[in-house]
Amino acid sequence: MSALAATTARLRELRPAYPDAYAVRIGVPAEPGWRSLAVAVPDVAEWCARARQEDNPAGLASVAATSVAGTLVHAVLGRVSAALLLERRAWDVRAGNLLVHPGTGGVAVRDATLLVLPDDPAAGDRDVEVVADTTVLLDRVAEAAVATLGPLLDAVRAATRYGLVPLWNGVADSVRSAATYVPLYAGTDRTAAAELGAALVDALVAHGARIRHRGGTEAVQRGADTYAVPVRAACCLYYKTEPQVERASDAYCMTCPFLCSPERAQRFGAFVDGLAPAAVTAGGP
Repeated sequence: MSALAATTARLRELRPAYPDAYAVRIGVPAEPGWRSLAVAVPDVAEWCARARQEDNPAGLASVAATSVAGTLVHAVLGRVSAALLLERRAWDVRAGNLLVHPGTGGVAVRDATLLVLPDDPAAGDRDVEVVADTTVLLDRVAEAAVATLGPLLDAVRAATRYGLVPLWNGVADSVRSAATYVPLYAGTDRTAAAELGAALVDALVAHGARIRHRGGTEAVQRGADTYAVPVRAACCLYYKTEPQVERASDAYCMTCPFLCSPERAQRFGAFVDGLAPAAVTAGGP
């Protein structure tokens, strides 16, 4: 098994009910519908038009923008962020190496080469490139991610007139979300994950990501533990894809900036209580 295959297997274990949430496929899939991100920019307008018609009761361009951009950001950066947080490993996120399936949200990588640190057990294996330290690792990922996402988010902007800054703020939200949830699923150090996530956002900004607001956090006490719950910088507008509900807040995400603090704490507490016993074992605020 290659180092990337082993990492992918462990990413699948993070959320057994949703094994493809963070994992990638290796190689070019044979099934129809896959599209290389290297040639996907002209397709973005069609994806946005489709997103105005599907799961978008009011046909809002803003909802289409955040839906398509969110899918692309997770494909390019959200998944590899999970690998960085879990194992300090990363695959190549340049556009030519990534394929997406718009219908399923799946992601594949052409090349199984994995970036690892010198003390990684796979250092020296085939299909592995060793980088000097964590700073270099994050820099490599950030540089490639900004280069890949830039034209795609520009295309979302052109198709929907939705602002580039909130689209890029959503990139920071994706990293911060992974930095919050991956250690909870894996039972690893929450403070270290938050620091690594912040360092990755710093690296993205250094390479030109137009991130103007990184969101905030709210402290939630659960038993003897204090959790830093992220509050998104950019509303994902997911609540506008749902049928109208009696209380608007019922459709808000747990990290929504519109959600009041007491309800966020209640939802997050229920989420933590529902995690597997092996998770949430290490941490700090």
